[in-house]
Amino acid sequence: MGALDNIRVVDFGHYVAGPVAGMLLADQGAGVIKVDPPGGPVFDSPANATWNRGKRSICLNLKDASDRATAKALARSADVLIENFRPGVMKRLGLDQAELRAENPALIFASMPGFAPEDPRSSMPAWEGVVLAATDVFRPIAEYRDMMQLLHRAPEQRVGPPVFTAEPFASMYAALVTTVGITSALIERSATGRGQKVEVPLFDAMIQALGILGMSPVPFKPITTSVFSGFDHQYQCADGRWIHLVFTVPRHAAAFARAVGRTDLIERGMTERGVGAKTELNRELTRELTRILRSRTAREWESLFVDLEIPGAMCRSTAEWLQHPQAIESDLILEVDDPLLGPTRQPGLQVKLSATPGAIRRPAPRPDEHRGEILKELEAGEPPADPAQESRSVFPLEGLRVLDLCIILAGPTCGRTLAELGADVIKIDDPNRGRVLYHHDVNRGKRSLLLDLGTADGKEIFWQLADTADVIVQNFRSGVVEKLGIDYESLRSRKPDIVYASLNAYGDEGPWSHLPGYEESVQALTGIQTRFGGADKPILWPYGVVNDYGTGYAGAFGVLLALLVRAQTGVGQHVSSALARTACTLQSTYLQDYAGKEWREPTGPDASGLGPLQRLYECSDGWIFVGVAGASLLEPLVGRPEEPELEDRLASWCLERTEAEATAELRRLGAGAHPLSWFNDVMSEPIVEQRKLSLIRDHEKLGLLRTTGPGPWLSDSKIHAGRPAPLPGSDAESVLADIGRQGDLSTLVAGGAVRIP
Repeated sequence: MGALDNIRVVDFGHYVAGPVAGMLLADQGAGVIKVDPPGGPVFDSPANATWNRGKRSICLNLKDASDRATAKALARSADVLIENFRPGVMKRLGLDQAELRAENPALIFASMPGFAPEDPRSSMPAWEGVVLAATDVFRPIAEYRDMMQLLHRAPEQRVGPPVFTAEPFASMYAALVTTVGITSALIERSATGRGQKVEVPLFDAMIQALGILGMSPVPFKPITTSVFSGFDHQYQCADGRWIHLVFTVPRHAAAFARAVGRTDLIERGMTERGVGAKTELNRELTRELTRILRSRTAREWESLFVDLEIPGAMCRSTAEWLQHPQAIESDLILEVDDPLLGPTRQPGLQVKLSATPGAIRRPAPRPDEHRGEILKELEAGEPPADPAQESRSVFPLEGLRVLDLCIILAGPTCGRTLAELGADVIKIDDPNRGRVLYHHDVNRGKRSLLLDLGTADGKEIFWQLADTADVIVQNFRSGVVEKLGIDYESLRSRKPDIVYASLNAYGDEGPWSHLPGYEESVQALTGIQTRFGGADKPILWPYGVVNDYGTGYAGAFGVLLALLVRAQTGVGQHVSSALARTACTLQSTYLQDYAGKEWREPTGPDASGLGPLQRLYECSDGWIFVGVAGASLLEPLVGRPEEPELEDRLASWCLERTEAEATAELRRLGAGAHPLSWFNDVMSEPIVEQRKLSLIRDHEKLGLLRTTGPGPWLSDSKIHAGRPAPLPGSDAESVLADIGRQGDLSTLVAGGAVRIP
């Protein structure tokens, strides 16, 4: 069984965002009917073999009255409707969400436009590159190679042309966040009988991917220097291949230094003081590591990392990742017999659940393959909608408690998302780790407790809190929670209704499942770095945290699925996802392998676009991205040239104009066009602040701080950012009071089990 076995979805999605959201639901058991125009999907791509798997197909001409009536009948019988047209298009097609929800009050109407209806850019075709330009993704190559030093440079300070990335990350993020919204709305509907609108514009979703880059003091203070760490960097090896080291934990760096006989660098690093001294030491470290890493092949170094159980990976291509033992043995890559492509290797499930595991139930259908049976089902009578009860304005997870044991970004983002939906989230950190990384970004809306689980008193406090919890989220590598005695089986034996989420780097099975891993190593392993930078010099993808945040939302999706099942059965289960699973989903445009496959996507530092109609163009004062459906739209500007000439003519036309002039003229003709934004300007845009995607609040000891916010996903239920992240450990008294232990605080602090600020 899947968690969504009884949920009926009608998927009007096109291109990427809508179909991917439908796929994520179908993988978890939902009955998804894919509605395409006559002839099949408008985006003719091998990726449809992934995005439409598990669905049934019907082709409808929504401008035809009969087909439109069929579409309305499908909506009346559905639990969820998915669409990702521009605002107003569904209404023009006769499928207005207000009317459909009036006819079917239980309907959850999920919408993913490029920009929100109230955004001044909402009427513009929001091609993927347009949204990425609007959210500061396209940067010069130098900024990617030393991001911490250059990431705060405004566009006018940048040197060199921007680099295009082919992955449709905005659509992927919109799909991930939308599935969280849909499952939240399903939980709320179980109490009220009423559906609601879920709206996640692609632009809003990319603000979530912006994450820590959107966090800054107010007034804004740019980063002008950085202390660069040679142990978190890429190095070329003896065979010309590249390896990415991610030894950010001292014991990992020390283990490597001992293996190569250079413990002197570690010893010096422990004694050096001051930014200048550490910067010079890091320069020396980088020089030494450059020499050392050239002494062996990339595979030899990677084998050493595996033996030492330290993080780092060879920079592979996507084709190599598809054949990697970890990809296969952990079900990160599965083979599906597609009716058009034949046996096809493609991404596995984004989320796995132990009791309701989900599955790829069928390959992607041929266009209109199920017309007869779908029409017959409609003729047999539409199931009556659930009776509508009184609507209520509450948080979907109000009254639920979550223990968040996670570190870094992915796991805490899962906990933060559950807090945004109303859960009482208690963030438990190890007081011996030092700083709580990225605390003010990922721990807003939570209560904070510094608890040492290695002490008897700390373990006792944890178990008393676990007795009051509904959900536990952890992102330790495999084996750690078992050593601590707080693994899923231990929790389930004491509390059978617990929902326990595990998020890790590489998956739960396979030869790498026990290894520590980070965003950088997963990007290297799965092909993201090589696709973006090219095989000659792989590069970390712009934001550098795209798998982390994406896995956080995937984890929240899995938790919500498990809570839906628990509401019906009273039983909890184990939820798992991994950074490598998210890397597969995010790359699913290209992550298919089949007979005759050609790897032709744009890669490397010279990439400028998918072609002349989807490309970065230089203007007299900067760069813009242009997205056009057909060359005929550009005839008033460049005439009717053949395609080889079109790019040159449009490039010349743009160079003769400023960004503002070219953008305005292209939009007037109906094209998508956007100048390259700077993330600090993005965070300050009125529409971003209006939609609470950007928040300025007073933080203890830091003063005014700008961070991202969740934005308004849900039309009826509440969602909020919660309070600013508290000082780590500052909620110890209130948390202990929940279990009747507030009087023990001083004793617990004296014994080292609890630490307070």
